[in-house]
Amino acid sequence: MNCTKSGSLLAALLLMVSTGLQAADVTITVNGRVVAKPCTVSVINANVDLGNLYTYNLASAGDKTVWHDVSLELTNCPVGTSKVTATFTGISDSTGYYVNQGSAGNIYLELQDRNASALGNGTTKTIQVNDSTQAATFPLQVRAITVNGGATQGSIQAVINVTYTWA
Repeated sequence: MNCTKSGSLLAALLLMVSTGLQAADVTITVNGRVVAKPCTVSVINANVDLGNLYTYNLASAGDKTVWHDVSLELTNCPVGTSKVTATFTGISDSTGYYVNQGSAGNIYLELQDRNASALGNGTTKTIQVNDSTQAATFPLQVRAITVNGGATQGSIQAVINVTYTWA
């Protein structure tokens, strides 16, 4: 009888210990992304000098200046980076043009690619990376325009930000 009590007690103790040793499920979640390595941005700040413009050339609604070329260049694009997308942002209004932040009145800035596609605030342009040179170039043009006419004297300044993404 003594042996039976000891065996029952031992079985009860083992049962209590084994319930504390039960395994719990664990989930490991691994996340990540495979992305294209960026190119080197060769042109960090592109400055375009429109020169001296004359109020009599910008007196009527829709008058505009000649185009001024500017190129944004990216080099050392690694193998596997096939295209670059540029997103253009800046201060604009209901005209769709970039607002002059200088002191000249009734003047806006118009940005296009050289195929005459408008690149207003929030627009994107995607180009292919040249496989042999591992480079990409955005050939652009900018000019001043008066929507309503009556441009007044003063300075012209606008900042257009460009953000690149790679694929």
